[in-house]
Amino acid sequence: MAQHPPPLSRKTSGPWDRLRPVKQDPLESMGFVSKGDNRLLDSKTQESFYNKIVARYMQFCTRHSKDLDTAFASLSLAEDPATPSQATENQNPRIRGSPLPDARGSPAIANPISQSINAPAPSTADEVSTILLALRKLREGLLASSTSAPSPVFSQRVHVFNIRTAILALHPPGYHPSLLHLLFVLHTPAHPLPRSELMEMTTYLILDTAIRQNDLCQAYSLRYNSRVKFGYTSRVVDSILRSIVTGNWITFWHVRQKVDGYVRTLLHWHVEAQRKLALKAIGRSYLACDIKYILQSTSGGELSWEDLVKEEDVGWMRDGDRAIIRKPKSKGPAS
Repeated sequence: MAQHPPPLSRKTSGPWDRLRPVKQDPLESMGFVSKGDNRLLDSKTQESFYNKIVARYMQFCTRHSKDLDTAFASLSLAEDPATPSQATENQNPRIRGSPLPDARGSPAIANPISQSINAPAPSTADEVSTILLALRKLREGLLASSTSAPSPVFSQRVHVFNIRTAILALHPPGYHPSLLHLLFVLHTPAHPLPRSELMEMTTYLILDTAIRQNDLCQAYSLRYNSRVKFGYTSRVVDSILRSIVTGNWITFWHVRQKVDGYVRTLLHWHVEAQRKLALKAIGRSYLACDIKYILQSTSGGELSWEDLVKEEDVGWMRDGDRAIIRKPKSKGPAS
C-alpha cells in the first residue's frame, strides 16, 4: 500500500520569497510632488534629500576630477532630464550605448541579485541626469510647501546649488527658471541674498540673456536695473557685452580664458557664432594668413588646425605655418 508523502512544513516563520529586495537609488526612489509623492513636502525630508544630492555631486566631481568639464558636458541637450514622464518610463534615459531592457519585456520572475551584478555601470551622462532630476524633485517640493515654510533661506540655498550645477551641465531648463525664481521671488527685503551671491546670479542671468537667448536689449536692461537697485557692476559682463556687439573676438577669447568655470560655460553658447564671425572676417581680408593667428582668432588657441578644419569645414590650403585663403588673380596680357 502506497504511503502518502509527509506534509510540507515550514521550519521558520519567514516568507517563502527567496528574492532579496532591490537596492534603490535614494535619489531616484523619491518621486515628484506633482505626481502624488508628498514626502518632499516635509522640511526635514527636504533637508535630508538635499544633503544626499550634495553628497552625490561631490562623489561625481571626485570620480571625474581629471576631466570635469567633459563629464558635465556629457549630458545630451536633446532631451530634458527634468521631465517626470521620462524618469518614470526609463530610469536611465541618457545611456549612450545599448539601452537597458524594458521591464515590460523581462520575465515575470527575475533574480535582482544577478541583475545588479550584470547591470552596466551608469554612464557619466546618467550621473548628471540623476542629480539634475533629483534637484527638480526638490524644487517642486519647496515650491509646493513655500506657503508653510518659515523662511526662504533654505530654498535660496537649494536654488543657488541647482543653478551652478545646471550651468556646468549646459542645461538651460535647469538653471534659467531657477535664476528667475531666485532673483525675483526668493530674494526679498526681509530675506535678501548675500551680496556676493546676488552679484553672481545676476551675472549669470545677464550673460544667458545676451548670449543664449540672443536678446541684447533685455540684457542691457537687466544690467542697468541691477545697477540702479543694488549697485551692480562687473567688468567681465561689460567686456563680454561690448565684444558681442562690436564683434571683437580678441576681447571675447581673452576674457573667456580668465573667467571662472560657470561664466566660461555660459560663454559656450557664443563660441560657434564667434568662430564663424572670425573666419568670415579673415577670409574676406587676407589672401594668406598665419595659422597660429587663425587658431587664436577662432578658438582662443583651444583648437588645432585639424579640428578647426573638421568642425567648420574650412577649405583653405595649408602651406607650412600659413594658410592659403585664395590666390590672387593673374593679370592678363597688356593690350
